[in-house]
Amino acid sequence: MLFPAGPSTPAHPAGAYSFNRLFEWAMAVMMLLIAVTLAMPGDTMERAALKPIAEVGFNEGNIAFFFGAVGVLRVTALWLNGHINNGITKPNGANVRAVCSALGALVMGQLTLALVVDAFTAEAPSFVIPVFGTLTIFEAISCYVARLDAVDRRSRLGRALAALERVK
Repeated sequence: MLFPAGPSTPAHPAGAYSFNRLFEWAMAVMMLLIAVTLAMPGDTMERAALKPIAEVGFNEGNIAFFFGAVGVLRVTALWLNGHINNGITKPNGANVRAVCSALGALVMGQLTLALVVDAFTAEAPSFVIPVFGTLTIFEAISCYVARLDAVDRRSRLGRALAALERVK
């Protein structure tokens, strides 16, 4: 964590412990919106650059379910981590955040790869390649940060419990 949580840290609308997690919130909301978009009528996966993903066997329903499930898990973990910092969440919420970030990085990486492969057969590469590529990198960083948060929470909880036992 870059800044210690304490009285000088301003309250965050997503919860007191959501400081520096705006990218994770943005990706969670984006995953939910992608799920809604894929659930709408029409065949989004048949579009040019995404056609290779559809040919592999993924249909819109499967992908919408995946994005929706990961988005809901992620929002729940972020909310719990933001509002509850006690023995109930332990480091498990941060671990859920790490897994969701890893899944997001995997999917964004696959979308990047599909667009790069398509760029070799198209007249020009898609301008979305750097967008998905950047999302892949930052999702990987979010996974790393969430794991660090899980370890930090575990050590903080352990120290707090040990201090409480000494007081008794």
